[in-house]
Parts: sequence; structure tokens; C-alpha cells
Amino acid sequence: MLLAMVLFGLMATFSKDVLTNGGITGPQLVAFRVIGAAILFWLGSIIVPQQRIEPRDFLKIAGAGFFGFALAQGGYIVGLSFTSPINATIELTTMPIFTLILSSILLHERITPRRALGIIMGFTGAILLITRTTAGDGRPTDLRGDILILISQVGYAFYLTHYSKVIRKYDAFTFNKWTFTFASLFILPFTLPHIMQIDWPGMSARTACEIIYIVAGATFFTFLLVVFAQRRLQPTTVSVYNYVQPFVAVVASMAMGLAAPQWAHGVAAALIFTGVWLVVNNRASKESTSRKDTDC
Repeated sequence: MLLAMVLFGLMATFSKDVLTNGGITGPQLVAFRVIGAAILFWLGSIIVPQQRIEPRDFLKIAGAGFFGFALAQGGYIVGLSFTSPINATIELTTMPIFTLILSSILLHERITPRRALGIIMGFTGAILLITRTTAGDGRPTDLRGDILILISQVGYAFYLTHYSKVIRKYDAFTFNKWTFTFASLFILPFTLPHIMQIDWPGMSARTACEIIYIVAGATFFTFLLVVFAQRRLQPTTVSVYNYVQPFVAVVASMAMGLAAPQWAHGVAAALIFTGVWLVVNNRASKESTSRKDTDC
């Protein structure tokens, strides 16, 4: 999950550049990402052992494709094209909170004080990091973008919790190729007119390379890692890693000379990773206790 969030964090920078300077619209980038990933997963599944999907699970996988990919990923990218980067990144940090609430309702996960403290610390660190780094961003905001991004975070939290059993049931290639296929079918009626308007000859090499990274690196490879992790971690644990993304985005900005280091960055990083550690270590402790009880 840590590696997946690093790749996601880098994707944010490339996505913003593609949307603002690459002549690509939000719906077009959604189509590139979802349909492109579906094609890669089907090609990849040729060289790995095939796992048969039980007919009764197809409806669940279709739902996972809608909430986890069509709604969550599509809503975020389209929302990002409307609102400012600071708003988008702040709203991204709400997903672990939604996941904690839904896990408590749907999975009857107990909200321990340690886990709640970890999420609060991670959230505080992310907000501190974002506001100190993006202060002075003059890009205009649009309420439609903010609403879309918040809806996308609720959608992904629902995907992590409600579909956790079917996620753990199938291997990463099998699960992803079908969820992205269903997601492609969901978004195609809305994105097809935009796909037809893409200026292929006028696309710059830089934009093409950024899109390749978004599709192959930050979607195909990343979701292999995410599903691998989802089979081994609780939804709340998976979601808290979301706080790593702003940290990666800021580090990338510093490396590119787009942001100067400040003392607040060190404090924010400490809060984020301590918060992640509290949530993850809480889960590890419970698993260790469970194994000891079983051994006895």
C-alpha cells in the first residue's frame, strides 16, 4: 500500500499538468485511465493462471467496478478539472474518515481509541502539509468540482468496505480485469463523445508520456498492488495510507523546484506516518493476539 500511494501521489502532479497544459479534458483522461487499464489487465491475464469467476459474484464485481473505479476515479479526475488543487487534495484526505464510519456500520469494525487517534493525526498532518505547501494558489474553484471529489471519496470508501469479501476472494489480475471492464462500460456512454474530439496529431510527447504513466504506472501497476494489499489488510488500514499521497506530492514538488521546504513539512510528515503506524500497528497487534489465542 505504501508503494501504491507513492505512485498515486506522483500521478496527481501529472494529471494536473495533462488537464491544464495538455489539451486533455477530464472525461478524456477518465477514459484513458479506465479503458486503458482494462485493456492492460486483459492482456496481462493471458500470461497468468486463470481464475474462474462464480456467476453469482458478477453482480458484486460490477458494483465494485462502479463505486471503486467509474465513480471514485472518474469523479476525482473530473472534479479536479473544475476545482483548485488545494481543495482537491484536502478533500482526498476525507476518505479514511468515511471508510472508518462505513467499516463500523457495514463490517462492525470496532473504532478503537488508538485507531481513531491515528486517523485524526494523519488527517491533521495532511491538512497542515497541504495548506503550508499550496498557500497562495490562485486557481479559481468551482463548487461542482468539490462536490464531485467528495462523492468520489464516499464511493471509494464504500468500495473498500462493502466489497471487501469479493476483493479478497479473487486474485489481483482476475478481479481488476473484470472490475475495470465493468467500469469501462459504465463510463463509455458519457466519455465516448469526448474521446471522438481528442486531437491525436496535436498531442505533445510530454502529454503522451504523462498519460502512459497515469494508465500503466499509476493505474495498472498500482491497482495490482492495492488489490494485493486489500486481500491482507482491513479496509480502514488500507484507507489510512491515503494520507501518504499529499506527502509524496509535496516531495515531488520540492524535487522539481516548485515548493520550498518548511518546518511545517517535517511536523506534517511525522503526524502522517505516526498516524499510519498507529492504525497499522493496532491491526498487527490484534492479529498477533488472535494467533496466540488460536495456538492456545
